[in-house]
Amino acid sequence: MHEMGTNQMKRVIVLFSILLALFIVYYDLKSGTIPQNALPASTIAAEAPAASLQYKTVTVKPGQTVFSIIGNSAVPADKIAEDFEALNPNVKASRIQAGITYKFPVYPE
Repeated sequence: MHEMGTNQMKRVIVLFSILLALFIVYYDLKSGTIPQNALPASTIAAEAPAASLQYKTVTVKPGQTVFSIIGNSAVPADKIAEDFEALNPNVKASRIQAGITYKFPVYPE
């Protein structure tokens, strides 16, 4: 068995380093290294308000919008849209359809 030269040893070390780095990136992208229970509390807290929001169910009539159904409110429009979308997952406030029943947030006056 012959001895490896210094250049060959460096190449082997670099090759193994690159392979290790590629494996780490692959594993991280495929499986992840952060356990689900270690995720920041902000992602859990973002879902909580939908459960605590008061709402009414309304079947939309032609020409109605989220804002016309909620009425004059001191609540900002972006907050209304955000709350509506939290109550109705996968529905955009700007894309409601006539004849379909949705949950609309109710705000104290």
